[in-house]
Amino acid sequence: MAAKKRISAKDLRAQSAIELKEQIEQLRQDLWQQRLKAREGGLQQTHQLSAGRRHIARITTILNEQQRKPTSSKGS
Repeated sequence: MAAKKRISAKDLRAQSAIELKEQIEQLRQDLWQQRLKAREGGLQQTHQLSAGRRHIARITTILNEQQRKPTSSKGS
């Protein structure tokens, strides 16, 4: 499994909710595979487990921010 470069929060916020959900799904699958390797003793870079969880949390936070964002910028 190749190391992935961390995407900045600014770049993540520019993506659509659909793209972010797809990324979360892919990250969860990668994390699952890494957990299996860790149990078998074959995972050399164990820090990737926590980094993957943090990346999923970061994207989830941005998705929540997008959902809470007001739909119009005009005041009432």
